[in-house]
Amino acid sequence: MKRILFCLALVASLPASHAFASNVDFNIGINIGNRPPAVVPVPVPPPPPVAYAPPVVIEEPPLFIEPPELGFHVAVGIPYDVFYVGANYYLCKGNVWYSAPHYNGPWVVTRYKTLPWKLRRYPFEKVRYYRDAGYRHYRGGHDPYWKIHHFRPQHGWKEARRVERKWEKEQWKHERKDGRGGHGDRGGHDHGRY
Repeated sequence: MKRILFCLALVASLPASHAFASNVDFNIGINIGNRPPAVVPVPVPPPPPVAYAPPVVIEEPPLFIEPPELGFHVAVGIPYDVFYVGANYYLCKGNVWYSAPHYNGPWVVTRYKTLPWKLRRYPFEKVRYYRDAGYRHYRGGHDPYWKIHHFRPQHGWKEARRVERKWEKEQWKHERKDGRGGHGDRGGHDHGRY
């Protein structure tokens, strides 16, 4: 029996054992602490565009007139479309609207739907038409209407706001008398018709 065991051990140690031993692996791993996380680069999106308009330079306070057809003040004699409605200034430049607390900025981009209703009431071409016609009439100097319906920002913005409120009140009374307004709408205007 000893011989059989010896022969089996000898056969087991022959070259066949070397072929099977090649896929045996032995590994010892020692870990102390946490493994640092893998750093994966994340693309950074470009910064959003700045909300301020390019500088608009108005060297001196412009003249604002209030054409009776519009009911708000428009700047005349300057190369920009600047409007004064409800104690704020509005600028339209390149089909983009801006608002500011002062006639010379700082201008902040404003969505069209947030503009005052008076400014959205007419198409922009019609506003320009009324502005130009009103300015020609103003320069004629014969109508007493223009004595109280114009101002320069440094010299009378409070007066302009008072005149604007008075005009709104008169407009409201006139529309109430005609039976067109007064259905819960303070301005007497039916916003759905325009």
